[in-house]
Amino acid sequence: LIDLETKESVELPAIKHEAVYCARHLDQKLTYYCNDCNKLVCPVCLNVKHKSHNYNDYLDEGDTARKALKESIASCDGVIPPVTEAIANGEKMLEQIATHKEEVRQEIKETFEELKAALDKRCNDLLMETEEIANAKKNSVEKQLDGFRKLVKQVSHGRHLASSVSERTDPGEVLSVKKLITNQLEECIEEYKKLPLEIEDKGAILTCLDMLSLSKEIKEFGSVDIAAYSIDSGLAIPLATVRKERKFKVALPAGIDKAASYLKGSFIKSDGSKEEGRVVIVNDNNTAIVSCTPQSIGGYELSVTIRGHHIKGSPYQLSVKASRDYTTLTNERSFDVGNGTDGVAVHTNGEVFASSDGFVQVFSEDGAAVRRIGSKGNGNGQFDCPWGLLLVGDRLYVSDANLHHVQYFLATTGQYIGNILVADYSNSRVQMFKEDGTFVQVIQCDGNASDVAVDNEGKIHVTIWDQHHVQVFSPDGKTHLDTYNNPAGNFNGPRGIAIDDEGYIFVSVYGASYLHVLSPDRKQVKLISGLSSPWGIALDKGHIYVAEYSNNCITKY
Repeated sequence: LIDLETKESVELPAIKHEAVYCARHLDQKLTYYCNDCNKLVCPVCLNVKHKSHNYNDYLDEGDTARKALKESIASCDGVIPPVTEAIANGEKMLEQIATHKEEVRQEIKETFEELKAALDKRCNDLLMETEEIANAKKNSVEKQLDGFRKLVKQVSHGRHLASSVSERTDPGEVLSVKKLITNQLEECIEEYKKLPLEIEDKGAILTCLDMLSLSKEIKEFGSVDIAAYSIDSGLAIPLATVRKERKFKVALPAGIDKAASYLKGSFIKSDGSKEEGRVVIVNDNNTAIVSCTPQSIGGYELSVTIRGHHIKGSPYQLSVKASRDYTTLTNERSFDVGNGTDGVAVHTNGEVFASSDGFVQVFSEDGAAVRRIGSKGNGNGQFDCPWGLLLVGDRLYVSDANLHHVQYFLATTGQYIGNILVADYSNSRVQMFKEDGTFVQVIQCDGNASDVAVDNEGKIHVTIWDQHHVQVFSPDGKTHLDTYNNPAGNFNGPRGIAIDDEGYIFVSVYGASYLHVLSPDRKQVKLISGLSSPWGIALDKGHIYVAEYSNNCITKY
């Protein structure tokens, strides 16, 4: 295989084919192949359902299949050249993106350098205007002050002269200068009366610098298409627990270091009431960790924006429930499916989905059957043996044990959408795919992988039926982290697994007919017995739903 992202060869693990046993008759090997139904069958199923069909020994059919595969190889000869050309075109596009990015970066830098130069020039012009205005005002005031000083000097001189003459004893001398001195003093008094004592100019120099408007225009100046950030948020968070922190990650592409600084979050009740809880955004190596803490039970809306634009999937609808004590569980209701059922899922609107014989039965919250999804067959939107169910938002994923694939539908209408996954129970592995069905990698397990769940930290938990334990892998699936079971025992043949938002783990044991409830530190909290061949598990707002195959029902706790 070729990984189109790394352009490297990917070698899948060798598949060791061992004898496969019938899912319905656990002691019978699948030794025949029904050509009409395109599946392996055991002798019992052959006599019951396929006796009149076109069937053969599976070894002989294997030889025919090998020839068909060789023909398929030849038919693919024309595939690689055009795909290789498409890869080359894609690589050219990547080069163009890199080139255009640098061009845009350079344009932005040059534009802002010009803006800074224009600001510097305007700054200098205003400083020069300020200097000219200040000098003019200074000259005006100094001219007035010179007049004041001259008058003071004249009055002081006249007074001093008059005082000196008045002390003299010679009348002739006094009379000779009296008129001159008196005239000078009277002129000073007349000039004083005419002289305005207020400074004619004002000391203030006023400015008009509208920083608010200019700052607003600068903040809004220019734009880069929000698509350039390529923010990818993953799936919305469906459930949270009151007063418990809930986290998820937002991927920030490398090279956009400042993108996180523009991330904003808001967390409000869905009815628009006053904001509660808190939102914290932490930038961690190109990943923003967004956490929120709801303060009351009910619906919330969590919005995450960048530069005012919602990231993919935002706003998120979050349903907040009370923390539940799993030490006390009671059987609240049974949903009668009518046939053996292995899978169960629950919609946020309360509807319960159960796999049945050739279709998926949908129940209302009170247990009434409301509609069916799919029909018996092997075409698109049809089932042979519907098995595991998963609901993500309004999208329902249904695995088929005999057709070896997973189809997905609109849960509210039952409309068929696509066929994207491959179930791999007998090959002891979990295959990882992107949401669009693109193969990512294989997680090799140490036994028959019967179910998988992901915890709040992204770790992958896989129930291993024949090894009687659960394996834990890193979020990228590349590292085996741990293996665990219930230390209290009764863990033979684990089938279904589910993990709630607080980290509690629920595991069904098919053979012993138990439901195990383990705490986040994997200690037994509750052991429910009396079930009949339990398989799939689903969780909603504090309730647990278990598919009981032999009782043909879904049990709610």
